[in-house]
Amino acid sequence: MSADPASEVARAEGAEKLPAMFWDGDGDAWMDESSEDFQALRALLEDQNAEKTPRERAELCKDKGNSSVKYGKANPLYARYAVEHYTMGLASGCEDEDVRGALLANRAHAGLLLKNYRKAHTDAVAATKIVPANVKAWFRAAKAALALEDAEECARCCVGGLEVEGDNRELKVMLREAKRMVDKREKQAVLDETEKARVRAYVEALKTRGLRFGPASLGSGERLPTVDERANEATYWTLFVYPESMQTDVVEAASETSTIGQHLDVLFDPNGPPLEWDSKRAYARDAVEVYWQTKAAVPYSWEQIETKLLDAAGVTKRATDDDARREIEAMEKGSNKVDSRDQFMRKLDENTKLGDLFRDDDFIIAGHPVFYIIAKGTEFRQQFLDGEWEL
Repeated sequence: MSADPASEVARAEGAEKLPAMFWDGDGDAWMDESSEDFQALRALLEDQNAEKTPRERAELCKDKGNSSVKYGKANPLYARYAVEHYTMGLASGCEDEDVRGALLANRAHAGLLLKNYRKAHTDAVAATKIVPANVKAWFRAAKAALALEDAEECARCCVGGLEVEGDNRELKVMLREAKRMVDKREKQAVLDETEKARVRAYVEALKTRGLRFGPASLGSGERLPTVDERANEATYWTLFVYPESMQTDVVEAASETSTIGQHLDVLFDPNGPPLEWDSKRAYARDAVEVYWQTKAAVPYSWEQIETKLLDAAGVTKRATDDDARREIEAMEKGSNKVDSRDQFMRKLDENTKLGDLFRDDDFIIAGHPVFYIIAKGTEFRQQFLDGEWEL
């Protein structure tokens, strides 16, 4: 195994430190032929092999690289050493196009083994420009482009290689894969536009209702309403909480036109069985009252809601939404909290329609609507109103 050339250059030049020659995708400025590090490598190689011609030095480096790269799949260290040798070969001063093309193509091969697809593609394309008949260079350029999900560039490189070797099976297979990727992306683009239109229409329907949504305050997740466009009606997954007993009831599709009183009529049907947990029989239709919490959460912006909906719909990730995603994640972790002085329990008029209630400036739907049912005349009622309880 050869010594570390970067260390030798550092000693020869009297420098304190030069970039390591282990190339795995970062810190590869030394591979640029116009860089000072590259020129230092050239000087070092010439000093060590003064009796050899530039071509002989390049061939020697290429042979060493080839000896290393064949073990590169099993051990990335050998692929890194191969990159080192091929780069030394390019620094040899050899002007022979066939040799330089082979060095670039072979370094692209090592780059593929190291999964540095961007640099591998650059090297392979450079090799095709120097030696257009180098099929391996076309193949490696195509393979790197495919790994980068650049289907058009992959197809271009496959076509370039097939112009040299028309019966190359590997290039034909990769060309079909590139075409499938293009087809899939085109279908995804159509799906994206369809979903974007659907989400925007849905968000507009929520906006017109004066709704505000925030992260879930309980452990039942976020459940946005369903909007029936034909009936122009929204229905909500709604949680009724009995804080005294820690019990709950769920109405899966509470209409915005319904009132709390109508739901209480169902929950406390006099003809129905008594509540199993209500041993004191304190909870009856005429003995309960309903509360909701003001400012239950910090509301999402509409941009954040749209981002969440588009991601949930499988729309291709948009880099422009990255800031919104980070903000959403921070909110869901509780980094933004409502001032407790703005949070209190407000008694609800049973005749109020849900849709009207949700327009209240203080009503934030925290994941989904939540209502708290309390029995009148109980000791717990006062504890609840005083905030001396926890879910």
